[in-house]
Amino acid sequence: MERRARRASVVAMRLRLQEIRVSAGDFRLGPVTLEAGDGEYLIILGPTGAGKTLTLETIAGLREPSSGRILMDAHDITASAPEARRIGFLYQDSLLFPHLDVRANLTYGAHRIARAERAGAIARIARMLEIEPLLDRMPRGLSGGERQRVALARALAASPVLLLLDEPMAALDPNSRHALRERLRATHRELGTTTIHVTHSFSEALALGDRVAILIGGAVIQTGAPREVFAKPASAMVARFLKTASLGADNSPAEHGEARLALCARAMVLKVDPAGGAAPALIAEGAELRDAGAAGEDGDAIAARIVAIERDGDGFALTLSAGLELRAWVAGAAGPALFEGASIWVRIPHQ
Repeated sequence: MERRARRASVVAMRLRLQEIRVSAGDFRLGPVTLEAGDGEYLIILGPTGAGKTLTLETIAGLREPSSGRILMDAHDITASAPEARRIGFLYQDSLLFPHLDVRANLTYGAHRIARAERAGAIARIARMLEIEPLLDRMPRGLSGGERQRVALARALAASPVLLLLDEPMAALDPNSRHALRERLRATHRELGTTTIHVTHSFSEALALGDRVAILIGGAVIQTGAPREVFAKPASAMVARFLKTASLGADNSPAEHGEARLALCARAMVLKVDPAGGAAPALIAEGAELRDAGAAGEDGDAIAARIVAIERDGDGFALTLSAGLELRAWVAGAAGPALFEGASIWVRIPHQ
């Protein structure tokens, strides 16, 4: 796992869930065994109703597991009160106190810090998240993205050893999502706080995660580096959720209920569920784009149309339509002008 650069003074920890089981109405979570390493950014990725929020609430002490253990480093915290766990929690909704200004909201988040140190801690977090101009404003006057940055600052104000993020960008517009994602990336590099971020967004998983855990139906199905999980789903269930194709020289027998499909005279494989509903998708990392007027003379290019585009760090995350859904990550300077509705050719690199 590629570990991001972090300050030596970071306070972080290793979290481990051991055979955790939790019930919520008719839903059953577990048994879940999962680990977040010291300073790691772990993404829990899954569809709606998979148990993602329930997992976070159990880690935070808001839900009691029926069995299993939760360990912070070597300490068993399964029965510890939530306030004793030193955990910061950010929900999809910012949940700021509407009657308090931003500074007072952050002060509340830092109330466990010694009084003499609070002002300095708040100033540092406000500077890091670029919310200094907002400190004297009321939450009702902030945009959605600003409210989430303030809520993140409040969660970090007490220097937690673990940060839990529950779909923090789900309610934001695309520009605000991108801005908050960049802030999360920069803040994690700066602080190195062990972070568990649950989402159903593939782009968040790929942009932020050191590792990703696929959670479906209350069970962790696969874990690994994000690009590896997307490129090589371990089962038909994961492949259907990710809607991905395996781009490598995959000569293994087709699983029950799957079919093989050759594409563009290359030995690439799409895993297809003949009885399934949603069409499969192909993730082409580093795809080469060409103008639609340039013919694919060598036969290995696909005509496609851009249906969605999102800035992703130094490049673009594209969703393309070519009879099936394609996703491509390309450098910002590559290929023709990129815009929704553009017709292009996509050359998919052979692995």
